[in-house]
Amino acid sequence: MKQFNWGILGLGNIAHEFADNMVRLHPIYAAAARSLDSALAFQKEYGVEKAYGSYEELLSDPKVDIVYVATVNSQHYKCIMACLEHGKHVLCEKAIWGNYREMKAACALAKEKGLLLCEGMTIFHMPIFKEIKQMIADGKLGTIKFVEAELGSLKEDDPANRFFNPDLGGGSMLDIGTYGLSFVTYFLSGEITDMNHLMSPYPTGVDETWSIALKTSTKEVGSVNLTFRAKLPKRGIIAGDKAYITVMNYVRAEKATLVYPDGSEEVLEVGETAKALQYEIQDIEAAVATNDHSLAFVDYTMKVVELMDRLLTAEGRQ
Repeated sequence: MKQFNWGILGLGNIAHEFADNMVRLHPIYAAAARSLDSALAFQKEYGVEKAYGSYEELLSDPKVDIVYVATVNSQHYKCIMACLEHGKHVLCEKAIWGNYREMKAACALAKEKGLLLCEGMTIFHMPIFKEIKQMIADGKLGTIKFVEAELGSLKEDDPANRFFNPDLGGGSMLDIGTYGLSFVTYFLSGEITDMNHLMSPYPTGVDETWSIALKTSTKEVGSVNLTFRAKLPKRGIIAGDKAYITVMNYVRAEKATLVYPDGSEEVLEVGETAKALQYEIQDIEAAVATNDHSLAFVDYTMKVVELMDRLLTAEGRQ
């Protein structure tokens, strides 16, 4: 398979983690920050071939094939559209965007230009979830009845923090909510027919805590619970009438426990948590190389964006 030239926009913490994983697979071609000094420091740390002091310079480089957007949430849409206009495939860090109408417009532009637009959602790329999907298809869990995800991220109680800043795309939905919704929608079958929720805001007005209930056309029920100001386990549960599976650290899981009605258990271990971003990169490159965009789970991303839009709109956040 061709080695693709990746460019990285925005060089914060997640960009460093992404770069550390990418160099384990192949070199990084280009990186851009809002200051050249930052880009040069990143270049030195990861052996990047090209460093740019503006996003426009990187996007104007004809050798860049795929761009990883790692800017703050509030800049995602602007950066996505700029990448597509310059003819670049795009992998955008989660949450890709919270406005479904704008996301559809971006996807339409990507399709028109023959480009891939997808989200950096590790859940979709972990080998263990592909294994669990196959187990469900084989009937090992029986008929699925209930899928749950919970995640509590105890952020510092600081209104100045970007996580609580509405102007920077703050709030739990656009940070951790997308994980819970991605897990639940990935394992639920049918279409979402009903959705109810409760939300408690932070003093700055952003969403702090959610409890979300879903029902599908196949009569399955989903539940997502998340909060920014308390700890909850990163736990996902898929329950059928023959067995249930508990997945701890479901964001980047490598292990799951299958439990039968008589209490007996089986432990499933597939893949490595430490390689989560490498699995993601490899799937995106395969999607571009083969033009099989299902490898990038674009349809699941759009389902999640639509749900987030509905939830955020209901709470006056859109």
